[in-house]
Amino acid sequence: MVWFAAGLFLPAALVRAAVAQNRPRQMLEVRIENRQVVEPREAIRVTQGDVIELRWTSDEAVELHLHGYDIEFDVEPGEPASMVIQANATGRFPITSHGWGDGGHGHDALIFLEVYPN
Repeated sequence: MVWFAAGLFLPAALVRAAVAQNRPRQMLEVRIENRQVVEPREAIRVTQGDVIELRWTSDEAVELHLHGYDIEFDVEPGEPASMVIQANATGRFPITSHGWGDGGHGHDALIFLEVYPN
């Protein structure tokens, strides 16, 4: 019985994994002004398995950190920076600054990435 049940669920898991790999990359512009995200105005919502590219612009230099995925990168003013994420972990993950151009350190969430299960 266990082997039979495993046989039913395993192919479904393989199909979901294959579908996730063939999903097109979603691109979203994220704009920071005066140390706040002004676009988009709400949390970034995706489904588990999605591949997303967040294209960041900022009016001052900032080091960003996507918690839970442990992605850190820098954004320089006037130079868009891309963060590509394979949304495997589900949950609500803050994206925070770990340093601004003039040395200011903020750790409050600028925006949240929400990954919903399939």
